[in-house]
Amino acid sequence: MEKSDLDRLAFLDEPRWVDYQAANNLMDILNGLLRKPERPRMPNLMLVGESNTGKTTVVTRFKELSGQPYISDDAVSVRPVICAEVHKPDERELYNAILREFWAPHNPVAPLEKLRHQAIHLLRDARTRMLILDEVHTINNGSAAKRMDVMNELKMLSNILHIPLVLVGTRTALQLLVLDSQYSSRFEVVSLPNWSVNAEFQRFLKSFESVLPLKSASKLYSPELTPLIHAISNGNTGNIEYLLRECAREAIRNGLEVIDRRLLEKNQWMRPTSADGVRERVL
Repeated sequence: MEKSDLDRLAFLDEPRWVDYQAANNLMDILNGLLRKPERPRMPNLMLVGESNTGKTTVVTRFKELSGQPYISDDAVSVRPVICAEVHKPDERELYNAILREFWAPHNPVAPLEKLRHQAIHLLRDARTRMLILDEVHTINNGSAAKRMDVMNELKMLSNILHIPLVLVGTRTALQLLVLDSQYSSRFEVVSLPNWSVNAEFQRFLKSFESVLPLKSASKLYSPELTPLIHAISNGNTGNIEYLLRECAREAIRNGLEVIDRRLLEKNQWMRPTSADGVRERVL
């Protein structure tokens, strides 16, 4: 708070973690999966939620805390958690995404068998104990046959490597589990929902306010401001973060140093107004 306005504005854009119960519960679940002993049929997880609810943020935090690479006592470079993104319903894309995480030289259009062999070899060599795949709802963009092909590859990976798979996506990813009863029986589904107006939401706002570089207390968790913040953001974690960052930015620039009702109402434009949930700022 004692830094210059420019420094504080820059500070607002720096990534930071704010604890809240749902995220901590999810971290506990992921850590429990990571500690599971190897067995023929490993438990798997599908994490779903609306876009911008913080799914990727929580997964990234988990990887930072529990999945950091290290050198083992027998001089092996261990990567406990591999987290990759898939962007289309294609088996090659799946293995290319994994190989990119290893920075491994490879031919993206090589035969599927070669890419599969290389990816499995690297995962085994790195003693990987969990594979996380983000944006899996994009697999739904393909035909039923292509979706089945990718899901069969995932099932095969789990069987061969004996490690848990964590699939992360929007709620449309649930459609993948009903393609075949084998998939639904292999995955536990966990959702990261939007906030409700309750005491836990107030605690989150209080924690978030503590990392805002404003010189005066805004009391975002007050009975007056909490419902307003929820209404503007639709209870979406990413929307809340964006709203409060923008309001804090304006509070610094205009010398107000506090986020009040007037400033929040001024930023009502951040409330999605169209059917597709797009925010539009009118200049």
